[in-house]
Amino acid sequence: MLLKYRNYLNIFWLLIKTDLAILKQFFIGQLVNILIWSGSIVVVAAFIFPKLGMSEKFGEFMAISSIIANSFWGIWDSSYKILEDIEGEKTIDYALTLPMPSWMVILQQAFKHFIVKILPSIFILPVFKFLLGKRIDLSHFSLFKFLFILITINLFTGFFFLFISSFLKSSYKVENVGMRLLFPMWFFGATEYSWSVLFEVSSRIGYLALLNPLVYAMEGIHAAVSGQEGYLSFWLCCAVLWLFIIVCGYFGICRFKKRLDFV
Repeated sequence: MLLKYRNYLNIFWLLIKTDLAILKQFFIGQLVNILIWSGSIVVVAAFIFPKLGMSEKFGEFMAISSIIANSFWGIWDSSYKILEDIEGEKTIDYALTLPMPSWMVILQQAFKHFIVKILPSIFILPVFKFLLGKRIDLSHFSLFKFLFILITINLFTGFFFLFISSFLKSSYKVENVGMRLLFPMWFFGATEYSWSVLFEVSSRIGYLALLNPLVYAMEGIHAAVSGQEGYLSFWLCCAVLWLFIIVCGYFGICRFKKRLDFV
């Protein structure tokens, strides 16, 4: 029994290594894309918006939010790719023929998203600190909390994309997910303001926003970088995100397993 699961893990690791090899070919280009995209937003927030009356801290806030933007918006891309593959080339069918359980093949898809998205994210804060200098205050920065929440968030987005994709019958439906789910999650997910600000505007909307897992991701990453004051409890954010990881992972894998068993 132990030998069987060891063989499963070896095959799983080979699939991960394949993903890493592919990522290596495109990593620099992907990192440049992310830095240009998020950098444009942060520079405008840090240097132009304050001239219009925005807080001087807005640039720092957006810089921290940008750390996980790629992982969150990558849900859109990952969902499209897995559904397109199922409908078209069906390369996932090859993995399903390997001597390992089908649920591990699906699990590998979540880890693929995790790896592809977390590696570029590590570079974002140092680059923005270099660009913005004293505009980003790292006096309350916790490396342990930062790495822990970064891993947690990217695992969450990996399993969340599986969960969402399992409900879509076609890759053509992915755009609906972006417009009807991801955009509202982003704008009401404490990405451009803290949850406490939203609660001050409307307690009802604030409480409703607590159903949005992105709120906990954003509050957690901000607490790790800027300190706990003004944000939801860091460990509460982590606990809620891990709850979402477990729930989305279980149902996402079960639904995809049922679907792929008939592909």
